[in-house]
Amino acid sequence: MNEQEKQKIGKLKIAFIGRPGTGKGTQTEILHQETGLVLIPSPGDIYRDPEFRKTPLGKEIGEGVDKGIFAPNEVTNQIMKDKISALTNNNQVGFISEGYPRTLPQAEFAEKEIGINWMINLEVPESRLMERLSRRRVCPKCKTNFNFATNPPKNGNLCDICQVELVLRDDDKLENIKHRFVVYHETAEPTIEFYRQRNKIIDINGDRPVEDVAKSVLESLLNKIN
Repeated sequence: MNEQEKQKIGKLKIAFIGRPGTGKGTQTEILHQETGLVLIPSPGDIYRDPEFRKTPLGKEIGEGVDKGIFAPNEVTNQIMKDKISALTNNNQVGFISEGYPRTLPQAEFAEKEIGINWMINLEVPESRLMERLSRRRVCPKCKTNFNFATNPPKNGNLCDICQVELVLRDDDKLENIKHRFVVYHETAEPTIEFYRQRNKIIDINGDRPVEDVAKSVLESLLNKIN
């Protein structure tokens, strides 16, 4: 990227959407490193945070989130609006958001209150995602994610950072994965159509090596701003 392109990208408000396991977290982190855009935690990461779980709201919705059940749209909207505002100096700089907005009410709220420039839709067949998710593990201490297929730990089943045994997330258990896919179809597809009608969708084939997907994401954004 040249300096002019960096300045243009630095103003963009980008959201990633895709089925569970498509690699949204990985791709947002890579794009953050490449562009310097502010990285916004996903609603799921916020709801799984141990400190949040200690709050009355966290205790109320935590069990449902573990089973793949969405928190109410109005709760997620307010939490994400406050988080984005806090991390972007009241929405004055560009950012990358993973997994928000995801439902149509969230999209309508975000369009009015935040203003998303581009929604990047990572597309991976569900059969491939079932394989990915079944091999995913998380550190119960530091919450770092690993995947025995794409990002394995260096020492057996131990976290690279904490050296504690990795665990399978509740929402990555088979019955919960299937439920999450059903919920995704019901909630996310209207959101994608919402942004497609506004010519704000960028479709990316996510069933490729991580580096190839990241290259396509960045090239697509550069093409849009140029």
